[in-house]
Amino acid sequence: MTLQSILQEFHTLKAESIPVDLLDERYADLMIRMEQSYEIPDVITAEWEEKNRSVSTVYRLIASNRLMDT
Repeated sequence: MTLQSILQEFHTLKAESIPVDLLDERYADLMIRMEQSYEIPDVITAEWEEKNRSVSTVYRLIASNRLMDT
């Protein structure tokens, strides 16, 4: 799973017209797959973020959209 493929899937989700509860599930699934693929810790520290800036940025993008869109 590359960051590019994650971003593509995220943009596809944003463009789809699907019920809010299903959208929330799909965002959550995408975030879980990211957590597993990139070993994102339960508590993201500044040190981890600095070392994994690209992953952190994409993860936070999905998380913030999940909060706004659902």
